[in-house]
Amino acid sequence: MTTEELVGRVRELEGDLLELVSQLIAIDSQIPPYGDERAIVGFLQSYFAEHGLGSGTVLAKDPVRPNLVLRMEGDPSGPTLGLCGHVDTKPVGAAADQWRTDPFSVTHVDGMLYGLGTSDMKAAVAAMIIAARAGRDVGAFTGGSLELVLVADEEAGATYGAQWLAPQLRHLDACLIGEPSGWERDWQGLHLVSRGLSCFRIRVAGTQRHSSLSDRLPSTNACLEMARLMTEMGEELSLTYPGQVFADLRPTVNTGVLVDGGVSFGVVPGEASFGCEVRAVPGMSVEQLAADVRGWLDKAHADWGVEATLTFEPGLTWIDPSEVAADAAVVQAAQAGCTIALESPPPLSFFPGTTDAPWFTAQGIPTIPSLGPGILTYCHGPNEAVSVRSVKEAAAVYAHTAAAFFAGARDVDGAEC
Repeated sequence: MTTEELVGRVRELEGDLLELVSQLIAIDSQIPPYGDERAIVGFLQSYFAEHGLGSGTVLAKDPVRPNLVLRMEGDPSGPTLGLCGHVDTKPVGAAADQWRTDPFSVTHVDGMLYGLGTSDMKAAVAAMIIAARAGRDVGAFTGGSLELVLVADEEAGATYGAQWLAPQLRHLDACLIGEPSGWERDWQGLHLVSRGLSCFRIRVAGTQRHSSLSDRLPSTNACLEMARLMTEMGEELSLTYPGQVFADLRPTVNTGVLVDGGVSFGVVPGEASFGCEVRAVPGMSVEQLAADVRGWLDKAHADWGVEATLTFEPGLTWIDPSEVAADAAVVQAAQAGCTIALESPPPLSFFPGTTDAPWFTAQGIPTIPSLGPGILTYCHGPNEAVSVRSVKEAAAVYAHTAAAFFAGARDVDGAEC
């Protein structure tokens, strides 16, 4: 196999790639209660079989939330690389009337593909599959084994997806996740770090009584107390975290992503609550986060008497940050693959959000948390889109990264590349 042969085969399959993106977008795989992953996994099994790749193995904690793993066996003595993508999407939700196109049908406009899941991350999944086909066709992956790891439930905490699946994949020597790696432009970074996530609610107590008495009897409006806490939280809450590999990497606090309070007109609110999320950086822990938030609430109570309690959200209490070393073999291979596919590798950076990477790194698997087509800014909202160019580039990035990873393993063993 030569690099030119792999380049040529990836280009020959570009039509198949764009068709596959369209087919995946047309399958509703919104998270429950809006949908699930059964139909898209069934389609992918048929697609694999049609193209001589086998049918893959369905692994599921719950049959309604299946994961699909396809192993392409090469040299059993060589390493195994996982290419990982999630096949679920966020729901269209209340923004349905803001879509300019049908979210379940790919629409081509000015070099962009519009549809739910285009950037996040069905285009990347399609690119991984086409990369696997291209590498198989020209014998590019004979130095090891490639696994396509297509997971459920990434968008709702990974309880049925990577969190459950990763312990069964400890044989992987490395993993690459195809989350969109730009936020202003395509291929903005080759991300070594993804932030973790912690979600919690702060419940504020007030005095529930007839509102007409508010000028005669002392009362505490829980919603007003909540508003004050929300306003001051961003300025006054200080989080504890160690120094980071990137100088501008720090945790973020998103206050009031959910709010609730009040009973009815005519009633002083006796309780209100607001939801927050913290995007954590390596070295943070849920115990220290809880101590920081409770310490801040204690100060607020001492300063103005507000009564508030902290409750972490079940299932989203804590997802670890993830980090992979810059000199890891999979990072070196990705840089080599990007050099061929993109002419130069993206700068090393960190992913702003949370990915499935921590579930793999917890198993000792070096994992790139984000290297994929698309722009994060387009995700989780109406009119999600991905550029045609970046989708084609992604197939090349994955094919050449895998080839470089297996070639590098042969070099380490002293064998001829």
